Amino acid sequence: MSSEEHTMLESIVNGASEIMKKVPLPLATNKKYIEEALIVGQDSVSYRLVEMIHSQQHRKLSRFGIVGKGGAGKTLLLKRIFNSDQVQSLFCNDLMSWLTVSQNPSFKALRIDLVKQIALKVNERLGSTEEDHVKTWLNKTMAKQKFALFLDDVWETSATSLLEELCVPLFPRHNSNIIIATSRTTSVLSRLGVPNSSLIHMQDLTENDSWSLFSFHAFPHSEGVLPRSINEDIARGVSKECAGLPLALKVIGHAMAGITYPNEWEFALERLQNKATHSLSETLSSSLRLSYDALADVASYGISLQLCFLYLAAFSKAEVISTEIAILYWIGEGLVIGTNPLQIGEMYVNLLADRCLIEPVRKDNNGRVIVFTVHDVLYDLAHQIADKEEKCFYQSGKGFFEILADDCSEHVRISLMDNSLTRIPKAFRAPYIRSLLLAWNPSLTKIPKEVIRSMTSLKVLDLSKTAFQSLPKNMEYLKNLVCLRLHSVPIKRLPHSIAALQNLQILDLYRSDITELPAGISKLTTLKLLDIGSCKHLQHLPYGVSKLTSLEYLAAHGSPNIGWNKREKNRLSISDLGTLHNLKRLGLENNNKIIREGILGSMKHMESLYLLLTGMERLPQDITSMSKLRKLWLLCPQLLEIENSFCVFQYLSSISIFNCRMLNQLPALHNLPSLKQLDIVKCPNIEKFPEEFGKGRGFPKLEIFSVLELEKIEQLPIVEEGALPSLKTLTIMKCEALQRLPQCYWNLKSVEKIRVYGCSKVLLVMAEEENFIKTKMKIQTITLSTIETETLEGRYFDKLHRAKYSHYREFWSNEMFQFLNDVNGFYLF
Repeated sequence: MSSEEHTMLESIVNGASEIMKKVPLPLATNKKYIEEALIVGQDSVSYRLVEMIHSQQHRKLSRFGIVGKGGAGKTLLLKRIFNSDQVQSLFCNDLMSWLTVSQNPSFKALRIDLVKQIALKVNERLGSTEEDHVKTWLNKTMAKQKFALFLDDVWETSATSLLEELCVPLFPRHNSNIIIATSRTTSVLSRLGVPNSSLIHMQDLTENDSWSLFSFHAFPHSEGVLPRSINEDIARGVSKECAGLPLALKVIGHAMAGITYPNEWEFALERLQNKATHSLSETLSSSLRLSYDALADVASYGISLQLCFLYLAAFSKAEVISTEIAILYWIGEGLVIGTNPLQIGEMYVNLLADRCLIEPVRKDNNGRVIVFTVHDVLYDLAHQIADKEEKCFYQSGKGFFEILADDCSEHVRISLMDNSLTRIPKAFRAPYIRSLLLAWNPSLTKIPKEVIRSMTSLKVLDLSKTAFQSLPKNMEYLKNLVCLRLHSVPIKRLPHSIAALQNLQILDLYRSDITELPAGISKLTTLKLLDIGSCKHLQHLPYGVSKLTSLEYLAAHGSPNIGWNKREKNRLSISDLGTLHNLKRLGLENNNKIIREGILGSMKHMESLYLLLTGMERLPQDITSMSKLRKLWLLCPQLLEIENSFCVFQYLSSISIFNCRMLNQLPALHNLPSLKQLDIVKCPNIEKFPEEFGKGRGFPKLEIFSVLELEKIEQLPIVEEGALPSLKTLTIMKCEALQRLPQCYWNLKSVEKIRVYGCSKVLLVMAEEENFIKTKMKIQTITLSTIETETLEGRYFDKLHRAKYSHYREFWSNEMFQFLNDVNGFYLF
């Protein structure tokens, strides 16, 4: 967003607007506001809690609590309450917020999360991120507007000061404010001020409810019906041993899914009956251990899959984990092996999700998990096994300021991420270590060369988000290193000894201060991933990069200062990229260079292509040789035409055409047989869509269609019967010339969401057609006024420069479009 646009945004937000008076309020929806899994047997307690909330609407501030042991389903119940029509009807126009607190929370992070969720509702920007200012803003904002605050997983460590740290006003101006919290103990909820009369105690599921939930997960192929080959008494015995705990029923049920041999069921029952009984937490862990052990039986992947699950304990408890980062670690350790390790890693994540060992938080349109969490009970299980059986020292997010030299000498994996380390002692020795994870220690500046010399078995080293300005010169001792991450590190040069890392496959320099790469990089013949995205100080690459013929992923997006000049003084030019025949993903950005014929055509394995080239007027024809292309993203302001001959890709599933300002018509995209997502953004010269877009059999698999800031578009194509048979989500944003949204889009059989943001003419017509729209109850219809849209957009674009999980595969284009899914309260500083 330009400075002019920001200025305009501020004037709009701070001043009165006639547009706001004319635009109708958002239509009522049947939205599932927070994703929830299947919940069984809690109808009575959820009904009781909703009734309690209704009965105390006359009070200024009411507090409620849900108490239960780990795995009892507290979070699921809280989500059900949040999503309920009754609660939504009470607070849909107010400040509804959800915070997951966890055992050792960062109050600062929780405050920022809270600000994100409420700022859009009040349509304000925060002028400063100073702690005092944030606290004052939160207290003032929440005091003047009704709020409903949902606090999940509160522990003793934070209960006493939690509400004060979150700046929750104890004497708000309005009636009917509520706080609802979950915890494992009543004492924690008492510290939050929850009276005993407002407590809901989670009960274990009845035997019948337990069987229903267990069967749903254990027998998915027969829709929860017990197959004939399985003895019902044995199966019910396994269910009974889960002690009525939803988490155990779900996880163990998935572990038993697909097992049809009676002796295996008998063995599982025997193991569960022999579990330790002296502690409730150990009983649950012992039961869940069965699901971990069952991973070993997954054909071809068992032991590696187990270790991948244990590796998740290297992250902080309750952390939202990036799939990409987890897979990089797994690849570095050699846990994921094959011709396409990233794809196999994604399969591992899906297997863990299918068995309910992780909880996906966000997926892309192809169902790929982007980020996920691990339930704290399962996290404890992984941490315990990793510590006792795999010699792992996982102490992420523990607030450590130093590490003792003799703490880790016998360990194989060490994680001290997200701490406050300032130094690694010279006496530190770890001769057996394979992974050393030190990311997010912002004051850590160096590793002594003596320590480097001792870590000859090291395979994974992550120094991301530290204060390193240089690496030790004796990096050649790390001869087994496979993965080196220096994401967002102020390092300017790599030592020449980096060329000696003959096993290095992953070099992540994203958003570092690197100014040049060593000429010896050509010796890294095993390198498969090189991320130099958003390296603002990097001006050229050595010619040796063209000799990295094993390279599969090259990300240079966000680094516009790379010259790509005609080869001189051993510098790399765009033409030299033609030697990288094994590339699968390529991201390029340059202010004036173009790609000529004969360069991209040699990249037969290309799957994802991101071109941010301001001088490109036409796409080279040899792009059509990329027969495996699945994702294409174009930002080419001078692009004049995309020829129909480019619509030959059989596997292309996603196209984003962004800021192609000279483009005045679109090609025959409707003929692409595998296209699932189409985003057309900021193409001001496109006046209409091809009529064929709405014809029968057009876009057979398109699920997501986004049209953003097409200034001259007056109408969308009329959809004939048979066209767009798979469309699920239609988003129209800031198309001010658009007259109306044809009713035929609401009549599409598969459509689930229609979102109209900042299209004043369309919104006025929708207000007139409100009765028709309300008849389409299955469709989630969301609208935002022009002001709300501009505010949300401005705040979200700032996120692109602050994202914790931006890296080589999640190019910033994905982040930009993701803000459409976060419309219910995303605020960025």
